[in-house]
Amino acid sequence: MLSQALKAVRRHRGMTPRETAHAMNMAPRTYQRFEAGDTRINLDHIHRFAAATRSDPHAILMAVSISSPEHALRSCDNRLDTIVMIGVKNLDDALGDRLRELDTRAIVEAVVTMCDTLAATLEPLDPASVWLADGAQDLADRRPKPGR
Repeated sequence: MLSQALKAVRRHRGMTPRETAHAMNMAPRTYQRFEAGDTRINLDHIHRFAAATRSDPHAILMAVSISSPEHALRSCDNRLDTIVMIGVKNLDDALGDRLRELDTRAIVEAVVTMCDTLAATLEPLDPASVWLADGAQDLADRRPKPGR
């Protein structure tokens, strides 16, 4: 997973392995082993890679955790995972030991609400436009095909 995530982000940035190694201040062979996944996960290397590729180090780690190398690429520009980590850190700072008192159901509900709210920001804002587009497509699908 890590190897696929690193390659996807590096290629998205249009960087070669040699350029990435140089930007990370790392020997090319060391970088090749890192990108190939021949070494243990190294947080310092992941953070250096993220800095070199202007991506999100937490998204790279999350990509491995959720078995989705594409996640690292999908989140490399908007920094979703870093934002979530900052929120969790701030919550930990604010609540301290009281964090353990949070109800699991309340946490799940808050996370689901957050995810639904974020997804809704990508939905078309005008229901009439959606209705018109769907209706026009339905009419087009029902139109007789030539030769029938």
